[in-house]
Amino acid sequence: MQEQHGESVEGAMAQAWAASGRTHAERTYRAAMARNSGQRFSVSDVILPERLLHPEETVLDVAVGGLSADTFPLLLVTDRRVILTIDQPWRRWPAKREAPLAEVVGAEVVPFFLLGRLRVRLRQDKDIKLKLGAQERPKEVAALINRLVSGGTAPR
Repeated sequence: MQEQHGESVEGAMAQAWAASGRTHAERTYRAAMARNSGQRFSVSDVILPERLLHPEETVLDVAVGGLSADTFPLLLVTDRRVILTIDQPWRRWPAKREAPLAEVVGAEVVPFFLLGRLRVRLRQDKDIKLKLGAQERPKEVAALINRLVSGGTAPR
């Protein structure tokens, strides 16, 4: 496999895993998570799409948060909403916070201690905040959210 794909063998494996999903939501979630393959983290997220997403929902991107309680929180951006979730032993992948895209006014990565937070600003409710373990991918996710709320479309 490494001869065929070179140094991007992890990315190739992630793309193959993404294509094997049963529902549209599962395939798009896996493809979005594959973009995070350069980061060092591990989550047991096989059941996440089934538990949290509508089968026809499109996951546009995922930001991985910093380690919290032995797992990594995730911020999912879909074609319908923004969802903050974290795996819990007593309840697998609940939506801790969520907001329809129509309620989102913007997003930014703000400095906070050593790394920062991805803050999703909402019209009426308290902001959704994700503590970060890395900054580059969350900045891309914030840019996507800002493009969506300003009337732009998601990249293909």
